Amino acid sequence: MRFFGHPVHPVVTHFPMALLPVSLLGDLLGVWTDASFWWSFSFYNLAIGLVMSIPALITGMIDFLAIPQEGTADRVAMRHMTVIITAITMFMGSFFIRFGVEILSGWRLISSVSLSLLGLIFLLIGGWFGGQLVYRHAIGSESIFDKSESEKF
Repeated sequence: MRFFGHPVHPVVTHFPMALLPVSLLGDLLGVWTDASFWWSFSFYNLAIGLVMSIPALITGMIDFLAIPQEGTADRVAMRHMTVIITAITMFMGSFFIRFGVEILSGWRLISSVSLSLLGLIFLLIGGWFGGQLVYRHAIGSESIFDKSESEKF
């Protein structure tokens, strides 16, 4: 999927890739300082990151359907999609366990922070697979040979 000749999926992934890990940072600061600000900060980063993952998932699915169904790129794309969906599911679990800005404690604290940590690990692995698609398999990039001389610059 392209907008003015540029791939859309890599652009919209920056928001969830930044906001979701920052929510875990807010959790850790909330545990360390016991300040309600960090729990609110974490909750809203998590909520916005999950909402912003929707356009990333939609554009990613559109791009996935355009990949030739045989070969290494297809297998890497399937891994990327599976791992990223797992990461988003982990962060969603964390969101629903905390569902609110209050200070967490007990099983809710342990479960929410653990799910966010697992989500971060899966997000990093999925991002690595996404990088493989772009930099190794050139998914989303145009060949310079497909452009006329006037379009190159």
